[in-house]
Amino acid sequence: EKLTIQEEEVMIYIWELQDCFVKDIVSKFPQPAPPYTTVASIVKNLERKGYVKSKHIGNTYQYTVSYTHLRAHETAAN
Repeated sequence: EKLTIQEEEVMIYIWELQDCFVKDIVSKFPQPAPPYTTVASIVKNLERKGYVKSKHIGNTYQYTVSYTHLRAHETAAN
């Protein structure tokens, strides 16, 4: 499933940050940064599409790139 422009931008930040929380992604945006809830929704969409995976830590989630999705994408491209 293709990424929207906003999803692509968030994916780039997740790649740069590796393991990260939504607040880390928000801090990467130039000011004025989008609201936390907007970024959280985008990350949830990326997780639903299989681009990122989450790990529950305390009362929040840590996100990282889903390498399973990446490998499938690379295989399809070759």
